[in-house]
Amino acid sequence: MSEQRAVHIIHQLQRNWNRRLLLARVLLALASAILISSAGIFLFRMNAWWSLPILLIAMAVTMALREKISVKDIIIHLDTNIAGLEESSSLLLQDEQQMNLLQKLQVRKIAEAIDEHPQPATIRARLNAAAGFVAIAIILSVLLAWLAPASGVMGPFETANNPSLVHKPEIKPAGIDRLSLILTPPAYTGRKQRQQDRFNLSIEEGGHLFWNITTTPGVHSLQLLFNDGSILPLRSTDQQHWMAGKLIDKPGFYQVKLDTVLSELYQVEMIKDQQPVITVQSPKPNTLIEPWMRSESQVKLALSDDYGIRQSFIAATVASGSGEAVKFKQQQLSFPGFAAGGTQYQLQKLIDLKALGMKRGDELYFYITASDNHGQEKHSDMYIVRIEDTAQLMSVEGLASGLDIKPEFFRSQRQIIIETEQLLREKDTISVSEFNRRSNNLGIDQKLLRLRYSKFLGEEESEGAHDDAGGFTSAEDFNNAEKILDEVTHKHDIAEDASFFDPQTKKQLKATLSEMWKSELQLRVMKPKEALPFEYTALRLLKDLQQQSRVYVAKTGVKTAPLKPEKRLTGELDKIDAPVLQQDYQPDNSSLAIRKALGALELVKSREDLSQRSIADLEQASIQLSQRAAAEPGIYLRAFESLRHILQRNFTASDIETAGHGLQRMLNNVSRAPARWQRSADNELSQRYFQQLNPGNE
Repeated sequence: MSEQRAVHIIHQLQRNWNRRLLLARVLLALASAILISSAGIFLFRMNAWWSLPILLIAMAVTMALREKISVKDIIIHLDTNIAGLEESSSLLLQDEQQMNLLQKLQVRKIAEAIDEHPQPATIRARLNAAAGFVAIAIILSVLLAWLAPASGVMGPFETANNPSLVHKPEIKPAGIDRLSLILTPPAYTGRKQRQQDRFNLSIEEGGHLFWNITTTPGVHSLQLLFNDGSILPLRSTDQQHWMAGKLIDKPGFYQVKLDTVLSELYQVEMIKDQQPVITVQSPKPNTLIEPWMRSESQVKLALSDDYGIRQSFIAATVASGSGEAVKFKQQQLSFPGFAAGGTQYQLQKLIDLKALGMKRGDELYFYITASDNHGQEKHSDMYIVRIEDTAQLMSVEGLASGLDIKPEFFRSQRQIIIETEQLLREKDTISVSEFNRRSNNLGIDQKLLRLRYSKFLGEEESEGAHDDAGGFTSAEDFNNAEKILDEVTHKHDIAEDASFFDPQTKKQLKATLSEMWKSELQLRVMKPKEALPFEYTALRLLKDLQQQSRVYVAKTGVKTAPLKPEKRLTGELDKIDAPVLQQDYQPDNSSLAIRKALGALELVKSREDLSQRSIADLEQASIQLSQRAAAEPGIYLRAFESLRHILQRNFTASDIETAGHGLQRMLNNVSRAPARWQRSADNELSQRYFQQLNPGNE
């Protein structure tokens, strides 16, 4: 039993010492993460959320580089530090049945001495050093936080480019004891009335505000001054309780005026009502109903709105006929199960084209419209569903052209379609063997047609391998130089150069051959019904190719200006006027004023006295910043207020930083102004060349 206990002690030592080494590594990683995060936050204005990935990276590096203590290391340590083991502790790990008598006696002798194991000094030293590093990192972080400016620390959701997110506690004016601000959203939102005790507010577009303010005794007047110049006086019966209401239709900011004392600026953010969002999932923007398909179209869409949708329907228009006889019929199609007032919908409707009175060749144009509770209406894109007109597709009218570079095999493809449809109609009246024979024959016809078209792409005329004799079937062939060159040069390997068609025509011809091959495959396996869609697609591609080859030939001769041989290659361009687009350009001085204001802020930061010019630049930038603050108070109001403090000579380092961020954000939104075109060296060389052609023009 003592031998088993000794083995257990060895493995327990291994686990304990590995845990302590791991703890030391974790403490080192924690100390490194604290130092890096503190330097980034307090010195470089890094977002505080970056501390988490820094800690995870440090932990990952620790896990990758940490060393482990093995059982062999434990044995060496015990033999070195415990004399009673007589350097025989490795025997404890051997199998007792394989040991001799002397080894067994030695194991029993040293089993009791292993209880005197000492802890390695290196492990204790590493653990103490790691704990010391953590303490040092915490102390240095506290020093950085104390030495860094107050505006340098950023919260988890703050960013240096957004001055509005530098949160600042709201300061109520002296003399106001209690505030109750009632926000009543408009009826279309469906939201309930709410109450708050802050002057800064955010309310839905068209909402109503009601201020109920209690002041200390001695206040004679109380007013709200808004950024648009309007003044809202508050009424009171006892000079202590004041009330007033206002309808909000635009964002901005305001101040509270008690007698002659003005408060800080408070923001009024307006939550605009967003338009409905329509996401059409099916059908595709352009859908073709083939002859073998059902005359219907499935419409699926998703609707969403911030406050609720009042109605939604499909506005459909059926176009029938052609030319001057075309007719249009409009109607509205409702969605089944639609109930007004919801914010999220998944709608679908199966449109029966025959029920709409559509025939072959007719087209359906439709879009989805949705209106929200505020009366805002949104339309989707236009979708087109067209029923294929087989009669028009099978027609050969209009295929004559002045320059016909396409083969005239269209009747063969049409004949294959006609015979395939005839075979399907007669399927129940003929035997299975006859049905299979005719289907296979149609497949052969389709193959022959495909091989004819493959000639125009320079492809093989047959799909078999070359003859072993190399194509020489008689003695005269060996004296035929042209045939010998054909065999040696292997011309049919360069199919791309074997025709004079343009790349787009080649691409469509290849697509046609692919459809013919698919049709042939289905016909060969006795499935003519499955082959019919590929046959129609091949015919449509062929007809498109034929119509694309039409050329326009004028009925009257074209008269061009006579050429003057003496003017050729002279380089005289004085009679050619280059197109000139002339516009009045007004330079935008707003960005210049902002840049000058940023320079003035640097002087303020360095505690230098401002000149009258710098003060004027700050005042000009303050005007622009106030306009931005009125439109987007949540972003620019704090920057505008800080700039006002700077102009009033009552500012802190935080005001300089906040105002600078606001001006910098405005500067980033300035569009690039047109600049004078700079002529390159190559253009100057070309100009000198043309001048040398005719020296008299210099």
